[in-house]
Amino acid sequence: MRICEVMAGDEEGGLETHFVDLANGLVEIGEEVTVIAHQRYADRFVPAVRFRPLDLTRSRRDPFLRRRLRRLIEACKADVVHAHAGKAAALVNAVSPRARTVGTVHGRKRDLRAYRPFDAVIGVSRGVLGGLEHPAKSVVYNGVSAPPKALDRDELRAAYGIPPDAAICLAVGRLVAVKRYDRLIELWDHGLGHLLIAGEGPERDSLEALAGDKPVTFTGFRADVRAMMGAVDLMVFTSEREGMSYALAEALRAGLPVVSTPVPGAEDLLPPSHLAAPGELKAAIANGLADPIGARKRMADVFDWADRTLTVEHMVLATRDVYRGETIRPGSLPNPPPDDAAASRC
Repeated sequence: MRICEVMAGDEEGGLETHFVDLANGLVEIGEEVTVIAHQRYADRFVPAVRFRPLDLTRSRRDPFLRRRLRRLIEACKADVVHAHAGKAAALVNAVSPRARTVGTVHGRKRDLRAYRPFDAVIGVSRGVLGGLEHPAKSVVYNGVSAPPKALDRDELRAAYGIPPDAAICLAVGRLVAVKRYDRLIELWDHGLGHLLIAGEGPERDSLEALAGDKPVTFTGFRADVRAMMGAVDLMVFTSEREGMSYALAEALRAGLPVVSTPVPGAEDLLPPSHLAAPGELKAAIANGLADPIGARKRMADVFDWADRTLTVEHMVLATRDVYRGETIRPGSLPNPPPDDAAASRC
């Protein structure tokens, strides 16, 4: 197949990681791939990917932008045009390519009308497809590589001055409002052990001030954050909105128990006792830390499922199946939601 992948925006996050991994993975299995995206991503693709720079951060109603996008897509002579997220979906709709069209929903949105004209729609979790009426909806979870060797636990303690008898919890992500680190810090106390928050973002100064003298450490960006996952006791997510967190996928592949607010991705995969509304988070975290062996046993099926499913290879092959006209269901989830909830989301 000749495949054209389109992404708008110029940020750094799960959407961009997914986009790059998918394009590179498709050429590795023999597909012909052209990418249309911002120039800043040009050096992230393997040589076999044909990169066509276009700044899609401009208005989606810009006629010159639409004309340029149409010409680039036509030059690909694509069999499939795949738009990632809402703005790219709207732009691809506007240029009406002569090809099979696929759109991927990367986050929970109220308005999904831009995806209705597509031949097929992919959601990175069941929750992001909620409310979308479409005859060809598929769920393809984000995939990540196998976990690296874990950091030495004692060295991690020494690096951040963590007492030898304190549990270690980890939160990972950009320090932005939607991640709700503020409520995590507010509930934290010495009884929960030590909290490491890995990531950078505009809220760091205010969050550090909020933490005060609590046992909370901001590590900043760490390239080895996945290795850290093998040296801590629990991963904690407090987001109020997600699509399918890459950090969640990485934790599950590392065999690290997780407690999370009930956002898409987490609500698909985690045991009920590991999902908690904001007011119940502290109790859920304490429960996970009080019996770490029990927490790992409760999540054993999730870890096994993640090793089979949350891989880059699985993500690439499942997406190619959608290109070929198949509909991908989430299959046998480790913790399937009730039938009525599943029906409302997918």
